[in-house]
Amino acid sequence: MKNICFLLFLLIPFLGTSQDKFDYTVSEPYRVIDGAAKYYFSITNHQKTLSVKQDGKDIYMQSFDAKSMKELKRNKFSDLPKGFVIEHMMWFNNKAYCFFSLWDKKNETEQLFYREIDFHGCSFKGKEKRVIAVKGKLTGAPVAVIGFWSVGTVDKFSFLLSHDHSKLLIQCRKKPAKRNDAISKDIIGMYVFDEDMSKIAGNQIEMPYTEQMMDNIDYHIDSEGNPYILAKVRADGSDKNEKGVGKKNKRANYHIELLKVDITNKKIKSSKIAIENYFIKEIWLYEGSEEHMICAGFYNKKTGSNWSNGEWIGNKKISEGNADGMFLFHVNKEGGIDKKNFYPIPLEIINQYQKLGTQKRNEKKDSKGKAELSYLELREVSVQDDGSIIILGEQFYRVYHQSRSGGYYTYHYEDILMTKIDKEGELVWMRKMPKKTSSRRYRGGLGFKHVELDGNHYLFYMDNVKNMELSLDKRPHMHIDGAGGFLTAYRVNDETGKVSKVSIFDTKKLDNGYSVKHFRTGKILQISESEFILEMYKGKKEDVMIKIKVK
Repeated sequence: MKNICFLLFLLIPFLGTSQDKFDYTVSEPYRVIDGAAKYYFSITNHQKTLSVKQDGKDIYMQSFDAKSMKELKRNKFSDLPKGFVIEHMMWFNNKAYCFFSLWDKKNETEQLFYREIDFHGCSFKGKEKRVIAVKGKLTGAPVAVIGFWSVGTVDKFSFLLSHDHSKLLIQCRKKPAKRNDAISKDIIGMYVFDEDMSKIAGNQIEMPYTEQMMDNIDYHIDSEGNPYILAKVRADGSDKNEKGVGKKNKRANYHIELLKVDITNKKIKSSKIAIENYFIKEIWLYEGSEEHMICAGFYNKKTGSNWSNGEWIGNKKISEGNADGMFLFHVNKEGGIDKKNFYPIPLEIINQYQKLGTQKRNEKKDSKGKAELSYLELREVSVQDDGSIIILGEQFYRVYHQSRSGGYYTYHYEDILMTKIDKEGELVWMRKMPKKTSSRRYRGGLGFKHVELDGNHYLFYMDNVKNMELSLDKRPHMHIDGAGGFLTAYRVNDETGKVSKVSIFDTKKLDNGYSVKHFRTGKILQISESEFILEMYKGKKEDVMIKIKVK
């Protein structure tokens, strides 16, 4: 049991009263562009945004002036090649890019192209340029049919920037000619580009283990252009992650390896990451600010327990998403671990905002060393300028509901766990913030958006109107995605961890009488040192832009 002093340390900084105020301004309505995919760009202190929207074979660009709150330009482009699939939109070296793939059926080749976007001109700069061509099919996710236009695969390529944003890694996975995980090995295409989109290196790299033995968890690239792969390896060749399945004496049946890839010479240097007495539930790979890689994530001590989407089926609860704490490793450029730190989640944080009966059960579990924070999923790892690390997790699970029509899922996004660790590896603070939201769509308008501003962290999300005046120590009412709601923000002071909560506006009762919907966290863009902008749907085939200012 944790002592009273530690409890006060956790809670006193948390129960602050907010002095923050948010002003907002709503633009005049403008004609909506219905698009299957929408992307938003902004340049801080330019007070201007650019949106890129795909509607079938057409690409639309809109620029918006946040000072005048008026749409500036709207252009339509229909000159992309037939069959294109947008893979990614991104900033790289102060330039905006649209990446799209195109299958060359005649030559059986998957291709990746980019077109540079003129942010201020609201247009493309020139024609497309091909940067990658891979013989054969790539794996990815199926894309829906949009009218008569497109049937294919999306997310065939992934895009990763180094910490200093000087190198871009694009990687893809070859689709095996024959599916036999016991003998086939993954072939990963890895291509590194500099700030001018000139290719530094590129090759197809065969993994050192069969697909059955190995799961690639995460990828990253350092500022020197060296790619890394974080992998789960089952050394005995099993396709299961644990031994003793169905028994009380479960134990992990794998280890974690960090693979450093020499693309030019097609060589891989492997380093085993050993963690005694802990089970890694989730792990991500990042480049730190001091010439080392960082591995961060959540662990538990319940050997054999592993993440599997946190699902309830009927009354059966699958608790593989639970976490005892988090970890942070510093990995040197040779692949060895210089520092290894673990940060248990205290019982007081686990019990915050829980019912009395749940708290008592957790206390009994804690006396046996088994208290865990349920359904915790890693959402973000942020390396700050001073070398400190911010780790954000969110409680997420899904529930299957049986019905006569065959059943459906609901997706639940709940409390946020936020932790700061300094550059020496010392815990600065850990905070849990209550949230209770649900949707019949995966993600939808739920989750949260993290923005750093003037020494504070803002976590924006949509909340139930009933929670507007609810104190921070009370369990919130459920917000259902699409049922209106208050745009809300948690403000967390970076130095002290003090938390306050601010309700910004009611989506059904904006100051000018509008009612808006179709909220997405990805639409929130920072446009200045104290302002954000957000596009929402007003109805009657019209959108509005909402500018939010922190006073």
